[in-house]
Amino acid sequence: QAHASPIQPAGLLRTQLWGGVRGAVLTSATLVAAGRFDFFLREAGLADDPDVRTLQAPSPFDYARQGRLVLAPVAADPRALAAYQDAVQAALERDLPAVRGGALVLFTSRAHLQRAAAQLPPSLRARVLVQGERPRTRLLASHRERVRAGEPSIVFGLQSFGEGLDLPGDLCADLFITKLPFAPPDDPVGEARAEWLRAQGRDPFLELVVPATAIRLLQWVGRAIRTEDDHARIVCYDPRLTTTGYGRLLLQGLPPFTRVTTFSDACEPCPPPPMPVPA
Repeated sequence: QAHASPIQPAGLLRTQLWGGVRGAVLTSATLVAAGRFDFFLREAGLADDPDVRTLQAPSPFDYARQGRLVLAPVAADPRALAAYQDAVQAALERDLPAVRGGALVLFTSRAHLQRAAAQLPPSLRARVLVQGERPRTRLLASHRERVRAGEPSIVFGLQSFGEGLDLPGDLCADLFITKLPFAPPDDPVGEARAEWLRAQGRDPFLELVVPATAIRLLQWVGRAIRTEDDHARIVCYDPRLTTTGYGRLLLQGLPPFTRVTTFSDACEPCPPPPMPVPA
């Protein structure tokens, strides 16, 4: 038997879903890519629908006060894999000892995750829980127990820990992003879609790769601030976030955290909220 899947879900959604409903409200924290709905509307088959209305509602979180984004790129090119992973390792071993509560370190590959965990010094490795070494529920239960006991606990995780994981308060007071979450270059679905776009004279990197990465990165940083009372530090080691045009576009789409350049700066108290203006 042979089965085929459409390159894009838009056509099926237009004929099988949207044409049969009188109205629908679609809501999520990650419908925008770099501040725009264009990518989602194309994917959902709604880009040319004259009845579509979009609204980006303000967040209840005071991101500038509750979070600090540490732009601390390592001095290595992510395309030089071994050198880049060595640089990230050095940065982790420099910054992780300052973790006092719960932390989440996100990786884009299992090989890098396992290598980073194996190379940690024993004193630091004892604080780390690695995704895959035990069932997810047991791992997260151990993490919560450690944090509640006042012990530092650091979770090393992959993409599945970068979305849908709820660790409020001190359970994720520090978030480390080791590399921008681009999809694997050998993904067959991504390759097929890129080929389809190129055949139409379009740019798959700007139309597909960057918007998808923007949404994924927004999901990742969303692990840090879960309630109005949370305070967190978000560290990104990937230099492309600040040195490339598409990286700056990704940065523009993130919440308005207070930005600092070193992890030690992020350890200082966040600025107080502005005083109300007298009537």
